Amino acid sequence: MKKLTGLLLSFCLAAALFCIMTSCADTSENTTSDVKTVSSPKTTSKDEADSSKLSQDAFAYAFDSETRTVTISLLDQLSDKKAQGEYVEYEKIKHPEHIVIGKGVRIISDYCFAFSCEGNTGKRRNYNDRIKTVSIPDTVIYIGTDAFSQCKKLEKINIPDSVKSLGEMSTFAYCESLKKITIPGSVKKLPPYVFSDCKKVTLKNGIQKISQNVFFNCDKLSSIIISDTVTVIEDAFSHCNSLKSIKLPKKLKTIKSQTFYSCKKLEKVTIQNNVTEIQEKAFDNCKSLKSIIIPESVTKIGEKAFGYVLKYKPSRNNSYIDVPIKDFTIKGYKGSAAEKYAKKNGFKFVALD
Repeated sequence: MKKLTGLLLSFCLAAALFCIMTSCADTSENTTSDVKTVSSPKTTSKDEADSSKLSQDAFAYAFDSETRTVTISLLDQLSDKKAQGEYVEYEKIKHPEHIVIGKGVRIISDYCFAFSCEGNTGKRRNYNDRIKTVSIPDTVIYIGTDAFSQCKKLEKINIPDSVKSLGEMSTFAYCESLKKITIPGSVKKLPPYVFSDCKKVTLKNGIQKISQNVFFNCDKLSSIIISDTVTVIEDAFSHCNSLKSIKLPKKLKTIKSQTFYSCKKLEKVTIQNNVTEIQEKAFDNCKSLKSIIIPESVTKIGEKAFGYVLKYKPSRNNSYIDVPIKDFTIKGYKGSAAEKYAKKNGFKFVALD
């Protein structure tokens, strides 16, 4: 329920707030017929704080109606084209398909390109509902909360190594056409609900933390590469129903509670010989996981950490209970926590020594 509430909150924020600028969260009313002045978002790191000098920078938007491409430029980089009236207000651009962000832009703000409704009126603002590609320069250091949320036709986007942080949540949520994405190691932490529909995700060396619910309910996620620099994974993969296998990073020490809860197609898990603890229900209701290899480094295994599925129990509360998976097999070392867990829960144990 906690996870569902968080997801709904993210959706409501994306629907209620809509920022149509680049490099800011709040827009200023100082506009002309061809440019708009914008302010920078709330900052969360020294690097982002250093970018506050952009708070009064103006941005201009050129729109090619034939290719449906929007090119975003800093005002101080404009040429005589501005005087020729080739730049327009972003609000007047309907259904752009390609976004090219100009060199020098440092911030892509919260809700910047989110496809949303106008306030709480329910009226659609269709400016971003057809965006297919986004080109980001290597001057951008921050991509904000819900920046591309609900861009359902977004197919391709590059995240340069210059990007050092993402917003609080849902940066690429509901981008159902985004088949793959690579997050550079310059981003140290992945915040909650960053993805919801991407099929393939690569996390490069340098990333250290995958926060709670990062991949929550990512039904299409079938492949993920996690760099060995990751040291913390919170309950991030629950309900990833297309995920069939995963290799955990070498530096990970704890598999937290419900990290892979209800990953119904998960068949293979590779646990490195640095993990010391697997917490309760870490792999609960992973009905396709028939066996698991537990390294000798594991000294503590929580209640129903693996080997169980949920079964409906008719009652006044219509509750579900955990029942053992038939013929579930644990491979481990004699006298280890793995053997003790197998005996306690009545599972088959195969000694590796």
